[in-house]
Amino acid sequence: LSGPSERRRGEMLNLLLFQQIAKLFILIFLGWAIVKAGILKSEDSKTLSMLLLYIITPCVCISGFQVERTAENSQMVTLSLLSALLMNGLCILLGALAARLFHLDVVEEASIQYPNAGNLIIPLVHSIFGSEWVMYVTVYTMIQTILDWTHARILISGKKKISLRDLVCNVNILAIMLGLFLFVFQIQLPTVIGSAFSMAGDTIGPVAMLITGMLMAGINMQHLHAYRQIWKPVLLRLIVLPVILVCVAKYSGLTALAPHGETLIIISLLSAVAPSASIVPQFCQMFGRDARYASLISTMTMLLCIITMPLMISLFQM
Repeated sequence: LSGPSERRRGEMLNLLLFQQIAKLFILIFLGWAIVKAGILKSEDSKTLSMLLLYIITPCVCISGFQVERTAENSQMVTLSLLSALLMNGLCILLGALAARLFHLDVVEEASIQYPNAGNLIIPLVHSIFGSEWVMYVTVYTMIQTILDWTHARILISGKKKISLRDLVCNVNILAIMLGLFLFVFQIQLPTVIGSAFSMAGDTIGPVAMLITGMLMAGINMQHLHAYRQIWKPVLLRLIVLPVILVCVAKYSGLTALAPHGETLIIISLLSAVAPSASIVPQFCQMFGRDARYASLISTMTMLLCIITMPLMISLFQM
């Protein structure tokens, strides 16, 4: 009886995942449409980005840890940390290997290695599993944010120097550390503050997707013909790398290490198989790399992930 039951659960999860991604894409379309209609400019998304970075995402990170600490969820946090370290490590190693095998440049390598785990997966997990599961995806985000400001920054800039100030003062790292501190010592925020943080956090999905749509509207897709090998990083980011990660997750035995292990691994997989990270074009612009190419890769992977992400979760549950 467990077989058919598990299949039905897997089918329902995939359907729900597809529906939630479709909803987010409708919001992306609305962001794109408001720019194309001339009501706003693509550059106006910067204001929303600042709100998302400095207010909304930190509120999600802090409120996500406002749960009672038990032996069960402590094990779950530990498993989330282990799987985040494994997935991020594999993304970097496999991305570097792919860069050598397929003669990819720095922009393509970074686009393969770093997924959009924050802006896309936090709202996705919030919508599918509920706010109590956000805590586990923020663990993945914490690991990736540290790597963003160390490995990714060094790779794209070409300068082997880590800015500890940028890392320590990163508002999302600070929010996650504060959330962990409150969780470990079981400090509950006053009801009014906690409710306000939760209310702000509920807007993360719509705001993040509207920003994505506004940025997409500012990208000229006619530039695609100038980048004839864009299919390589897109295929590697959405198909090749995810299939390897799914196989590792499926046969590693990680799901048995904590209660609700399968759901936790699915959350880590969703984070790891997401489209290319939005921070890659930002770093490219900052350090004089081809930011337009990085943006095109990010856009193409975002458009195609509505198919590939449910497909990878289906493969994991098969």
